[in-house]
Amino acid sequence: MNRRVRPSKPPSKVAPAVLMIAIAILGFATLMIRLETTREGYRLSALKGEIAHLEDENRTLRLKTAELSSHERLRALAANYHLAPPQRGQVVMVP
Repeated sequence: MNRRVRPSKPPSKVAPAVLMIAIAILGFATLMIRLETTREGYRLSALKGEIAHLEDENRTLRLKTAELSSHERLRALAANYHLAPPQRGQVVMVP
């Protein structure tokens, strides 16, 4: 008495295929985003290291500049080259 009703059409195989393709694309996109994030992280880390190195080099160069332009050093070098402060009348101020 209970007869099983058979569908007139077999189920479509397109919908599961499209769903699988969408899942694969989503997975690939997620993977690519994570890969790019990791690359940028490494790049950022390298740039931070370079910044630290350049700041250290800048600090060293500023110290060397301060040492080379110190008044005591310049006065000592001036004596070696027979330099002295200007005499009265040697400096002319232009208005």
